[in-house]
Amino acid sequence: MKKVLTNNLGLKLLSVISAIMLWLIVVNIDDPVISQDFTGIRVTMLNEDAVISQDKVYRIENDSDIISVRVSAKRSVLSKLTSEDFTATADLQKNIKLGNLVGIDVTCSNRNIKTTDITKSRENVVISIEDAASEQFNVVVTQSGTEGSGYVVGTAVPEKSLIEISGPASVVARIRRVVAEINVTGFTFDRTQKCQLKVLDSEDVPVDTTYLEYYGKTDGMNVNVTMLKTKTVKLKVGYTGTPHADYTFNGIFYKPETVEIAGDIEDIAGISEIVIPDEAVNIDGITENLQLDLDITDYLPAGIRLAKSADASVAVVVELEKKEGRPIKIPVSDIEFQNIPRGLEIDFDELEEIELVVMGSKEELDNLDMNEIIVTLDLDEYSKAGTYTKKLDVTLPDELRLMEDAEAEFKLVKANQTSTGNTNNNNTNNSN
Repeated sequence: MKKVLTNNLGLKLLSVISAIMLWLIVVNIDDPVISQDFTGIRVTMLNEDAVISQDKVYRIENDSDIISVRVSAKRSVLSKLTSEDFTATADLQKNIKLGNLVGIDVTCSNRNIKTTDITKSRENVVISIEDAASEQFNVVVTQSGTEGSGYVVGTAVPEKSLIEISGPASVVARIRRVVAEINVTGFTFDRTQKCQLKVLDSEDVPVDTTYLEYYGKTDGMNVNVTMLKTKTVKLKVGYTGTPHADYTFNGIFYKPETVEIAGDIEDIAGISEIVIPDEAVNIDGITENLQLDLDITDYLPAGIRLAKSADASVAVVVELEKKEGRPIKIPVSDIEFQNIPRGLEIDFDELEEIELVVMGSKEELDNLDMNEIIVTLDLDEYSKAGTYTKKLDVTLPDELRLMEDAEAEFKLVKANQTSTGNTNNNNTNNSN
């Protein structure tokens, strides 16, 4: 038996070695060592307190915490791997270099993969470190959309009116306001609505909040909304005073003539008009058209507001008309005489009429009734015959006046004395 085993021993050893080599060749052909890339691996930052404890914050620059790795291993091993099998870390306490570089370590959960099999796309996370800051900001609610017909938003109150935002000083310094935007489309009843917060700069551009911390950053904030019923009512604007005597009040006009108010159903039920008091428009002594913009919010009843704040301004125009003078002929026979001295009578010689220049608007003058003009001559101060000139007393309708005083020249002569002029003996109130 021994002879059989040792017979041609060299040839037998060569055969075994050849078989092993052939097996290795076959295995390497079927399961070769290859390289494969795995992407989108996020680096976990460790020991952040090493920075935070110094009242500092850090930011990762240019997405340098996202890396890829190239792994060299057998095909059978690589086929079972995904990006989730790799863990990348950067230790802010142990691996920080040059003040802003943090070394990256990568391990694989598959024990067949050694760190020497892994090639990283980058060796460091690039960071910037700066002072931490904290500041308080008011939360302002803005709304979009259109409420249900006949309703407007009465109040929209955030659950927190003031929040504190902390983070890198340079980022916090950019913040100008915090907005909770609510879409009120179709709202007709009170409700609580969850809203996302927007952190905006001075140009209303959203600020990157990645490194900021504040209440409502992730889950948003509740806003309590109350709804009011709307109603369209008339607007009434009066005035006080009178314009300058040379002008006629022609009318007061205003836009809009109706406004939409809002309030509780019970409060608006009995309101049919909004009255602006006369004192708000004073036209006393004005000599030209008057234009005013009135803010009507001060004149709304308690519990009532405008449906739209833009409707608060009412444009008021008071129009005047310059009065014109028109000559009016009054026969002297129509003059009423008072207190004619006893034994005397009035003689106008050849004068048959006097002229009055009456001032008023064209419409007032066109509608003037001559019977409304009363001209009186009072002779109480005279007692003997002679030639005189005296101002006439003229009574006109209230809206009219004389442009200038009217005078008449006349004679007082003995009664029944022959006269070539116009003598009026039909008078009243003779002196005794």
